[in-house]
Amino acid sequence: MQYALVFLYSYLLGAIPSAYIIGRIRGKDITSEGSGNIGGTNAYRVLGPGLGVLVALMDVSKAFCALGITRAWLATDPALAVAVLAAVIGHNWSLYVGFRGGKGIAVTISSSFFLFPTLAVGALLSAVLIVLVTNYVSLGSLVYIMTLAVLLLFSEMTPWFKGLGVLLLLIGLWRHKTNIKALRAGTERRFGKTK
Repeated sequence: MQYALVFLYSYLLGAIPSAYIIGRIRGKDITSEGSGNIGGTNAYRVLGPGLGVLVALMDVSKAFCALGITRAWLATDPALAVAVLAAVIGHNWSLYVGFRGGKGIAVTISSSFFLFPTLAVGALLSAVLIVLVTNYVSLGSLVYIMTLAVLLLFSEMTPWFKGLGVLLLLIGLWRHKTNIKALRAGTERRFGKTK
């Protein structure tokens, strides 16, 4: 029952559609502009750098809130893993906007920094390097979740967190399937470029 409650409030927090809310305040429907994705990268393209950063910070705060509540209440590895998974699912499939959403990368990054910052730094450095070299945010995102999963599997973390890393990788790959096809075809948009 406790884990069900953890999943519920973490999902509801993760499902808050930051980009959609900020877009509506500015008179834009982000679901019908750019890639149509309700995430930080599309918010950056459609709403501009300032609001794009604001959306990213709001997405980060959702994970921190879910994990902060969980750590204060239960502070067990299974509960924390459930909180992360639920927040990512909520972000990707938000009930507030017809089960649409982002790709979960900002929530994944913030969650990993909350739980295992040393591993998160390593994964982030590899992702940033890829983005700087290729200018593909999607590729950097994929590198982040893949690197994090590998680092977790070879770390001394509990099986709960190792399993979490694998699940986040699978979810991330699924949400980026269109980007993967575009990368292979050479049609993926580079950061800062419009469609």
